[in-house]
Amino acid sequence: MQTRSKNRKEQIISVAMDLLQTHGFENFSYLDIANRLAITKASIHHHFPKKEDLGVALCQAIQDWHEVEFRKILLANISAQQKLDTYINANLRYACGKNKICPLSSLQVDIASLPTAMRPGLKALDEHELDFITQVLAQGRQQGEFNFAGETKGQAMVVVLACKAALQYSRVHGDDIFEQTMAQIMTLLGSTAMVQASLQQTG
Repeated sequence: MQTRSKNRKEQIISVAMDLLQTHGFENFSYLDIANRLAITKASIHHHFPKKEDLGVALCQAIQDWHEVEFRKILLANISAQQKLDTYINANLRYACGKNKICPLSSLQVDIASLPTAMRPGLKALDEHELDFITQVLAQGRQQGEFNFAGETKGQAMVVVLACKAALQYSRVHGDDIFEQTMAQIMTLLGSTAMVQASLQQTG
């Protein structure tokens, strides 16, 4: 019985995550979830009495994903350039399906109307992602893979914002916009890998 309850809770979060990425937090209801899972709204209220409780669970689910994936990337025996590429590809794979956006970006869009209980979790998610990219860029700069001007954390912010904005724009302009934006970011980072690839093409 406990396993069944846990599975139902996970199913609710999974469907809510999908709706978050396609409709936004404010634009789906417990009825939408209930219809998807063929259950009653009372079943959802059993696990999440209020929608803000579900919102906090969504933030935690995103955080859990970040913890696993970011740690995996940081510990990988690969270059900083490859770590950044992995982050970018992971974001694209995780966030983009048909008409989907990054779940964290979706929550940020609704920040003005989000329940107060969700805001600490959202802020922690932002900071965790930014700290991760800062570590990757710092490693790349130290090892001579990146040659950018200015503060590392500031540059990390540019990378994160560009990545998320490109994901949004790709919904209207197609997937090419994401690849073009990321290529430009690598140029701004002074990526030695891109310089070498360019020399090989022209050589």
